[in-house]
This record gives sequence, C-alpha cells and structure tokens, in this order.
Amino acid sequence: MNISSEIYSAANKIGSTFVHASSMAACLVIIIGIGSLPLGKGLRAYAEIIDRVIATVNNEVITLSELEESVALYMHKGVPSGAPPISAQEQQALQRRLLDELINKKLVEAFAVKSGIQASDDEVDKAIQDVMARNNLTKEKLLAALAQDGLSFDEYRAQIRDQIVKAKLIHREVRSRVNVSDDTVREYYLNHQEEFKAEQGVVLRHIMLRLPKDPSDRVLQETERRARSIRDELLQGRPFEEVARHYSQDETTAAQGGLLGFFRIEDLIPEFRAVVADLGEGEVSEPIRTPQGIHLVKVEERTTGEVRPFEKVKEEIRLRLYEDQSERFFQDWIRDLRKNAFIEVLL
Repeated sequence: MNISSEIYSAANKIGSTFVHASSMAACLVIIIGIGSLPLGKGLRAYAEIIDRVIATVNNEVITLSELEESVALYMHKGVPSGAPPISAQEQQALQRRLLDELINKKLVEAFAVKSGIQASDDEVDKAIQDVMARNNLTKEKLLAALAQDGLSFDEYRAQIRDQIVKAKLIHREVRSRVNVSDDTVREYYLNHQEEFKAEQGVVLRHIMLRLPKDPSDRVLQETERRARSIRDELLQGRPFEEVARHYSQDETTAAQGGLLGFFRIEDLIPEFRAVVADLGEGEVSEPIRTPQGIHLVKVEERTTGEVRPFEKVKEEIRLRLYEDQSERFFQDWIRDLRKNAFIEVLL
C-alpha cells in the first residue's frame, strides 16, 4: 500500500467535508493583507550561518536543506527503484517546481495564521484514525508503511495538518465560486462510461459514534443505546443521508451523507465484512463496534461488474467535480496571493 496516496485521499475527503458544509451565493472577494517588506538583513544573516537561504517569502525564509528534503522525498516516492538517474536539466526543473511548492506553502501558512485558521491535534488524530480504519491498519503497520515511504510519524502528522488547513482555506476562500450543475454531472457520466464499470462489491454509507480509548462499560452501553435509537429513526423511514449529516461523528464522511464509497467484500475491515456480506441492498446493520467507535452501516448498492446506473453514481461524480473545481480555484487564489507578496528567489 502506498500510504502517501492515503494522506491525500484522507485530506481530500476532509476538504470535501469543509467545502460541502454550506453554500454561499455571493462572489468571492479576496482581501490580501500580508505584509510585503523584505526580510531583515539581521535575520537573513543569522539564517545563512546555520543554513543557506535560497528564497524569502515576506518575512519567512526557505533554506537549501528544506528543498533538499523535498527533493529526497519526491525521489523516494515518485521515482521507481532501478530507474536511471535524472539529468541535470531534469533535476534543475524538479528543484524549481518543488521550490515553488515550498513558497506556496509558506504563503498559505502565513495567511492561515493571520486568519486564525488552524488544525487542532484532535482533528489530525481523527484523520489518521480514519486512514487506519479504512485500510485496516494497526499503529505498527502504519509506521512500517510510512517508513517505506521515507516518512516519520511526525512528518506524516505535519502533512495531514497542512492538508486540513488547506481544506479549511478552500472552504472559506473558494467555496462560493464552485458550482456543479446537474447537467454537468450527467454530461460527465455520459462521456466517461468506462469509469463506472465496477467490480463485484458494495457501496457503503455509515454513521459513526466515536468511542474514547479504553471506554468503560457504561460509555459502551450508552453509545450503543444511542446507535440503536438512531437506527430506529432509519427504520421509520428517515433518509440515511440526512441522519448521517445530523448524527455521524466521522468528519470526513458526514457531510456526504456518510458515503464511504465502493469496497470489495474481501477488502473490508473484519468487523464490517461479516455483517455486510449478509446485508441486502438498502439494508442497515445493527450497531457494529470497531476501535474507532460504534457504526451503523448501510449497503447503498451491490455492484455486478456492469456500468453502474447514473442515479447510483451521480453524487460521487458531483463530489469529484466539486473537488476538481475547488482545486482549480484554489490555485487561482494562490496566484493572487503571490502577486501581493514579497518573494525573492536566491537559488
């Protein structure tokens, strides 16, 4: 498993949660207030003593060691083992691209700090728990997978934190510009039929009530009682998506009505696998306990290998197009941010 892709998968889901949390009709107005003064000579001189400064971004510096770390991580993740060495020209282009990414990161971090946008330790912990749950990973397996990707756990947490902050920025600065119409969704479906040929498996939704670490019997009983009460609402006909948005404590899926996506039965975590195998399409499970919490799972669809019907995939398409538009608008926003910043490249 490539745990790096899971970093961005988890973050994208978190981003979707923030982007879809609400909608605004007003046009986006960005007011940039970052100072544009060059780095003070004293600070620059001090930085050069301990490491070579290769760029300044307002009052922040980027050092050669930071760039070298980015290049090393990229080479570890993105270049197959045994591939021929890249040319000097390719290496120079890679350094320039990664330096641009570091500059953007500094700008986003500064804007987030000024705007009071941050990711709490609890949000980071929950995002990592979700990655572990979705991939049936223990903490030890996660650490081993990170080591294969050349990442320490602290670096992984830092990347998750950065992505959560980015998601919140997209939600606040970009969301009002994003619009995915029903016609656009249908057109995408008609033009990409091959993408919707699914393996045999299930599309799942869930509602999760979180449990603390080592919960007491009383907490377990109360949480399961609450889960059963929520299940009763579902059995009485209340839409699962509505109930998930209201009750689910899984921040990465609640805004999408608890949508987990497609799974082959054999790829499900053991706690889900035994239950889901016996559920019919549209049915909701009894409460299921995992290390993350108590879950109610709905089989949204059982796939057969044919092209899935439009009605079954339209919300997945809408979410995909929403994320694509959000990323494009975010890059436009970054360009505006750069225009109003003092940036000096010394490499």
